[in-house]
Amino acid sequence: MKKRKAAKKPHIKHEKFRDRNISSLESHPREGKTLKNPFSVIRPQMTPRSWVNECIPNILWACVLAAALDRPHYLRLFRTVAINIRANIPRHSDLFISHNFLSKFSEAEFDIAFCDVLADPEATDALRALLLVDCLPDRALWSSRLAPPDDSHWQTLGHAVGGCFDHQSQSATDIRWIKLMFFIITGRMMFPSEMAVFLENLRLYPDRGDMRSVRPMIRAAEIGLRTVEFGEEILGDKKTTIELPPPHQEAFWSEMQGKTQCLPNGEMQSPERADPAVTRALLDVSEGLAEHFHSTTQHTGLDARHDACFGLLFYALNLVTDISVSYSHTGSIGRSTLRTIVECFITLSYLVKKDDPALWLKYRDHGNGQTKLSLLKNLSAESVPRFIDLELLESLANEDKWLEFHDINFGAWAEKNLRVMATEAGIKDVYDAYYDLCSGYTHGQWSAVRDASFITCFNPLHRFHRIPRPVNFGMKSIIHDGLVLLNRMTDEVVKLYPGFTSRLEVNTETKPPDENDGKTKGAETG
Repeated sequence: MKKRKAAKKPHIKHEKFRDRNISSLESHPREGKTLKNPFSVIRPQMTPRSWVNECIPNILWACVLAAALDRPHYLRLFRTVAINIRANIPRHSDLFISHNFLSKFSEAEFDIAFCDVLADPEATDALRALLLVDCLPDRALWSSRLAPPDDSHWQTLGHAVGGCFDHQSQSATDIRWIKLMFFIITGRMMFPSEMAVFLENLRLYPDRGDMRSVRPMIRAAEIGLRTVEFGEEILGDKKTTIELPPPHQEAFWSEMQGKTQCLPNGEMQSPERADPAVTRALLDVSEGLAEHFHSTTQHTGLDARHDACFGLLFYALNLVTDISVSYSHTGSIGRSTLRTIVECFITLSYLVKKDDPALWLKYRDHGNGQTKLSLLKNLSAESVPRFIDLELLESLANEDKWLEFHDINFGAWAEKNLRVMATEAGIKDVYDAYYDLCSGYTHGQWSAVRDASFITCFNPLHRFHRIPRPVNFGMKSIIHDGLVLLNRMTDEVVKLYPGFTSRLEVNTETKPPDENDGKTKGAETG
């Protein structure tokens, strides 16, 4: 029997990202030119409900308590609400603890459910923040039992939303736990006997079990109950369900936007130029490389190999030098520049790898054809962009031969895309590391536009939305990567024209931060 080849194990190499629930590239099934998300294989297709946009406004009372009270304190109060409903309200299987369901409680049922909460002075003071929200469907029940809020309760409300904004945070997980426990306590959710250990972990949460497994299981189970929370599905043996009020979530977020101000993320960062020593080193290398160019020149005729080999490196050197004397090394233009350098490197490496005289000439002729194309288009245009020098274009198009003999190739010069060229040249690592991200800045893709044009509003009641920013000179500098790529390009040149030993020093001042610096939150489907 033919042995089956083992599937390649998906992997995330960077250690600090291994606990983030990020699916590896290999986990994305391919359909044509699209890598589908890992959940796309689930049938029927999932329609996830958003924790932030939909769930937080619907369980706001619990978010307030989680933000204002110590953890043992609010967990105890959470338990009392679920137990009081189960023990003392006969129709408990019709009910739930979210605001849309609470609006259907009678006055007596509400007092039974929240008797312990309303008897707690710290809890009732914090819950006054709920009365700042006009659109809550159960607001009348709260307003008749709580004192009016004051201005300090806006801070309470902000902390309530901000504290559980991350759906994997401790506060959010605790709230998701009590939502799950309510269905278990009221008998609407049953588990098989083999899950007795998990049920016991839930009952004694957070004091029993390994939280590294208990917490993810809580979050996964809570996600599956959201259709019940929003009245889209009946859980258990019930044949009917109560009629819920219209969704209030978007009204909540609109109300918060209208009642509170944006909070910009700090002050504009002052732009900084690169270390002048880097610029001097770049100029020194350029001067030494020019000497090496002359020493390796064999004749003054057309030499496509020699010109392209040195020209691509000189062009990349010029680009890094340009950004080293300005602020752009920490701006969006720096990333576009880095993309150009990567393309020059891949082109150079591919040409050196093949080292075919016809291919060197093809690269050169393609460029001449593009120059001719630009000239002819502008000669027939009503107006010419002011940066264009038509006489220079004509001179460049005619330099190797009369432009009338130049073909114009509308395709890629090598008749293959850059990824294939990088693979054949043995530098796919460069393409993978730089090209996709940097191309986003060149092409104006959304993530680049977002990074360059917006900052985050720090008001959690605005959902940490995006607001316009000043020009962004606060990005990580691309100088380090530019120097690394220049050194690798120089290595390619000396394969064909040995004898040049100078390299740019990549020092600690331009080295990226250590991989272990900082840590962002993980993500699951919330």
